[in-house]
Amino acid sequence: MMQVFGHSVRRSVLILGAIEATMVYTAIFLIATLVVQSPGGPSGFTTAATLPAILTVTFMIALGVYEPDARVDMPTMTERLSIACVAGVGLGFTIVYIMGNIWVSPFYAIACASFSYAAVVTARFLFSRILRAEPFQRRILIIGEGNAVTDTITITTRTGCDAHVTGVMPVSEAAQRGKLLSRAKALDAAEIVVANRQAPLPHAGLLDCKAAGIRIFDSLDFGENETGMVDLENLYPARFIFSKTVGFALWSMTIKRILDIFVSTISLIILSPVLLLAALAIKIDSKGPVFYSQTRVGLGGAHYDIFKFRSMRTDAEADGQAVWAGENDPRITRVGRFLRATRIDELPQIWNILKGEMSLVGPRPERPFFVQQLTEELPYYDERHRVKPGLTGWAQINYRYGASKDDSRMKLRYDLYYAKNFSIFLDIIILMKTIRVVLWPDGVR
Repeated sequence: MMQVFGHSVRRSVLILGAIEATMVYTAIFLIATLVVQSPGGPSGFTTAATLPAILTVTFMIALGVYEPDARVDMPTMTERLSIACVAGVGLGFTIVYIMGNIWVSPFYAIACASFSYAAVVTARFLFSRILRAEPFQRRILIIGEGNAVTDTITITTRTGCDAHVTGVMPVSEAAQRGKLLSRAKALDAAEIVVANRQAPLPHAGLLDCKAAGIRIFDSLDFGENETGMVDLENLYPARFIFSKTVGFALWSMTIKRILDIFVSTISLIILSPVLLLAALAIKIDSKGPVFYSQTRVGLGGAHYDIFKFRSMRTDAEADGQAVWAGENDPRITRVGRFLRATRIDELPQIWNILKGEMSLVGPRPERPFFVQQLTEELPYYDERHRVKPGLTGWAQINYRYGASKDDSRMKLRYDLYYAKNFSIFLDIIILMKTIRVVLWPDGVR
């Protein structure tokens, strides 16, 4: 794993992304050079190729082409990649024509998309074969015994993990002077994971390895980096206190708020036709108000009212008791089912974002009744309220729709990861990947 603006990204994904970005640009540039009628000469060709290439790669990221499920599933990868190439090239050349008066006919735009698709598929096929070879895996030496070692090894078997365990060393043996470093060198280990944090650390050996350029992780850090969620059962307060969260810096919070205001304002303007159509459909479909408000728990445990399009019957909670909403809940109306599937029912919360009660990205806000229950039953549940709730979040792009205590436990793992590691860069990634969740809700783990 490599750190990019404070967020852990797989090294294999970064390398693959760089290769594919180069190949996409090359494919589009060659077509543009041959066919584009540019008054600017070669510089015009460069302009005509650059924006479509950037947008194509952006759509590839947004549609989850680099996610483990897409990389190992050919039909999924083909579907998402084809949409990314068509959308990126089409939008890119449209903007180039409007802004730069460089004309590209639809025929050549299709050719660019086809060449881009072929280039990426070729790169991905070759790279995946090379990546599976053991010499290209991250070689890991684990220190520890028992279940802690087994749990760490299990993490490396997850889909998309590019780590390979080359050896396991008991703490007692690693504590012997010089043995840990010599074993790590013999195995050509790039990383050492300390699985048993409760046992006495082999300080001298670990420091020798660190001085030799070998990266040292404890099992909790390793697990978080690889899975994108916290180990809830082994979490302790110091993990929050000493986490290196750049998101809490004043400059980062200021940029986050500016981004919220800018995007929410633009979104209300652009999405106004969608909002009007949704309101009309709700009114025609069932009796009752178009909107409904609900009290939710926000930053610091403060209560506020969110606004949503009504997706249930008006008697959904006639007895006054809060009830978990199920995936196929019979209380949901016909229009409401569509609004939920497309997340349109959440759009009125853009107003909450503009008011500053919510952010674009953050843990989804929950009702006070459920918060009280979950705080009593789930450890560290209250920690998710240290950041503003969001319209979308890390849990929403990584976990399926669900509304039960078991689902809340799984989502809490992702929410606490976000609370520990949030940054502007991570927010941008989440916003981009939300497109995938809307288009392929069944693809969320």
